[in-house]
Amino acid sequence: MNGPLNVTLFDRSIGDLAITGGRSPEDWCFTYQADYLSSAAVVPLSVALPLQRDSFTGAAVRNWFCNLLPEGGVRDTITARLRIPHGDDFALLAAIGGECAGAVSIQSPSPQTEFPREEGDLETLLQLHGDDVGEGSWALLGTRLRLSLAGAQDKIAVIADPDGRLRLPGRDELSTHILKPDSRRFRGLRDFEALGLTLAHAIGLRVSASRPVEVLGRPALLIERYDRVAGSGQVQRLHQEDFCQALGYPGEMKYQSQGGPGLARCSALIRQLGLGPAAVQGLLDWAVFNALIGNADAHAKNLGLLCDRHGIRRLAPFYDLVPTVVLPETLVDRAPALQIGAATRVEAITAEDWRMFAAQSQYAPRFVLSRVISMADALLERLVPVGEQLIEQGCDAKRMAHASRIIECHVRQLQAAAAVPYAS
Repeated sequence: MNGPLNVTLFDRSIGDLAITGGRSPEDWCFTYQADYLSSAAVVPLSVALPLQRDSFTGAAVRNWFCNLLPEGGVRDTITARLRIPHGDDFALLAAIGGECAGAVSIQSPSPQTEFPREEGDLETLLQLHGDDVGEGSWALLGTRLRLSLAGAQDKIAVIADPDGRLRLPGRDELSTHILKPDSRRFRGLRDFEALGLTLAHAIGLRVSASRPVEVLGRPALLIERYDRVAGSGQVQRLHQEDFCQALGYPGEMKYQSQGGPGLARCSALIRQLGLGPAAVQGLLDWAVFNALIGNADAHAKNLGLLCDRHGIRRLAPFYDLVPTVVLPETLVDRAPALQIGAATRVEAITAEDWRMFAAQSQYAPRFVLSRVISMADALLERLVPVGEQLIEQGCDAKRMAHASRIIECHVRQLQAAAAVPYAS
């Protein structure tokens, strides 16, 4: 048996994670602790792992916990630095699971060797590392905290002080923001993500607050953590899980084309959990907004649930709203990550596709089409002012103009398609 690892939720020990036998998904095991189950105000770890005395085994366990881990080049950098075998998910969780997204922490009962902490604020540490700070390495920059943030983009958890200074959290501090440096592969991604998030906020969607910044001359996006709240004079955690976790899918299946959940399954989850009209409306707005800005990479891990200490769930604010249509097609697929009707390209979604989506996801077709048209109007009204605002905040003017032209054309195209007459 590998482990066990202790799993805590809201700083409270709730269960044990172990591997019995080999490294296949069937060997993973999670068990809630008996004293946790018998206590008051008990919150389940996941929709997919409800409270029960019997152990959970197999893919359901492996999928939930591995969805906490980083992906792609970020993961490769971390495993190389920590000398962890590439495919050893359990060892990686043991190494960096101490500070995960939400309110979960995964700790080994045996002492772990920590990589040394370097004192100083973020810019000081970057100056010390110089060119050694490449793609994927911000995730472990200068800290001994065991930090795991899911996703393929490089990022680091920081504290934004009232005076604007960015620094790494100390041992007993919780971070307040995520800092994402501009991608070295997709130059300008920082500006495009800032545009998507700011546009969403401008038309009334619930999104993570963000602003473009520069750290030692390198563009970055500073995003307020929605899984942290200020209360009683200190920062407190909120529990979260993405829709792949809640539905029991592995992160490798976040795209519907890979066998992952589609919008109909996501809609069914929201209704099954009784999250209410705001969440039902929120999922529709998320799907429509991503289609209108041309975000073909809006997958199931970009939807999340928040849960407080009383077990009350709600749809998380939106994040990772990138208009991928402005990136070269040779680098980014144009097929929607979550299908809308039969559309095979994000710029070719028709009224019939929206009607198919509505039928599959339990929305009224007329309401869906009217929402597409009204959100398109709102986007066209706010596109230029938002671009000007971001330029004032440091985004590249030529890049903003280029992105705005493409998005405007895309919005008008989808708006016209949605306005095609249809039968009741």
